[in-house]
Amino acid sequence: MARIGFLGVGTISEAMVRAMAGREGHDDQIFLSPRSQERSSRLADEFPSCLRCESNQAVIDASEIVVLGMRPQQLDEALEGLVFRDDQVIASLIAGTPPSGIAPLVAPAHRVCQLIPLPAIALRRGPLVISPPIPEVVAALAGLGEIVTLDDESLIRTLSCASAFMSTYYEMQNALIAWIVEQGIDEETASRYVRAELDGLAAVGLATRDAERLALPMEHQTKGGLNERVRAQLLASGWFGTLIDAIDSTYRGARLR
Repeated sequence: MARIGFLGVGTISEAMVRAMAGREGHDDQIFLSPRSQERSSRLADEFPSCLRCESNQAVIDASEIVVLGMRPQQLDEALEGLVFRDDQVIASLIAGTPPSGIAPLVAPAHRVCQLIPLPAIALRRGPLVISPPIPEVVAALAGLGEIVTLDDESLIRTLSCASAFMSTYYEMQNALIAWIVEQGIDEETASRYVRAELDGLAAVGLATRDAERLALPMEHQTKGGLNERVRAQLLASGWFGTLIDAIDSTYRGARLR
């Protein structure tokens, strides 16, 4: 059983809490800060394992692992005057500030890691980056998705920027659905087809061994077939290079605190 506190209950924090509180085989106690009032109250009412505390300090006092979930611009103000313990573990959701930047703000607590969960964590799916992989945090978050660990905090930015195609993915999904509708198929059917297709492709991709991963494009097309034509046109237009250029530009423009 872990005692986990959340300072700041925003969208991602709520998704994590829901995923954790609904797991079988875990008897965690989850302490929630009073902000956001609506989210923390809703979670406390819904899950017996969740307790909404009267203050951020009360969350810290009750917890072994403290998750920092406030916005980056609120960090200094939110932590001002709070007292941490040296035996606590701090797990930060704050983008742009690595563990070494968080550590001075939570002293004497000195074991600090960065978490990068994606929205799919609400479904206990998708990657969950933990850097560095503090054992208590890895154990507490087991089952919430595909845990990916990094020992070197300087690499956090790479995976953060690599996930920056999420909205692009859904834009592509919606463009495909819209094209099908334009051809005369109703929107519900088009939507079910495309989303199920993408889900199936993702499942195959995840189940495929790394040694066989590079062969997947060729295995999903036939000579002169529809898939080959579409892929060849996109390759010729530089579509994939443009995607990587956008990710790389984002990476080079990202700034760490």
